[in-house]
Amino acid sequence: MDNILIRQARPDDLETLLEFEQAMIESERPFDPTIKRGPTSYYDIPELIESPDVELVVSEIDGQLIGCGYARVKKAKLYYEHTRYSYLGFMYIVPEQRGRGINKRILEALFDWSRDRGVNEIRLEVFTKNTAAIRAYEKAGFLSNSLTMRVRLD
Repeated sequence: MDNILIRQARPDDLETLLEFEQAMIESERPFDPTIKRGPTSYYDIPELIESPDVELVVSEIDGQLIGCGYARVKKAKLYYEHTRYSYLGFMYIVPEQRGRGINKRILEALFDWSRDRGVNEIRLEVFTKNTAAIRAYEKAGFLSNSLTMRVRLD
């Protein structure tokens, strides 16, 4: 674990981050039949790298990227006690590096960044059938808060 570095993403990481995004999308298709087939995109990754309201971090071993995640400060809805929160997304670790605590280190970096901005509420979304991710987030202190439901009208 000592040779794993967590750092801010840079523009020269873009090619690998785009590959991570496609791998993430492919792994999530079984959880959501409404994700478009073929190449698609979840994120504007250059914007995530450049935005002052976003912290996109990567994990690397010996100069090779192995994971990523971001926190974006968002305005909370008026009915919440908190006025702002950090929304986490693009949480991805290459399969061969999973189970080594890398996601935990990415989360810690994003929690620290959020705290430094006076944000004390963190939220994310996870597919209900993605039990491995749910377990990892629960281990990091997350609690299930809501369930999004859908129906297709044909």
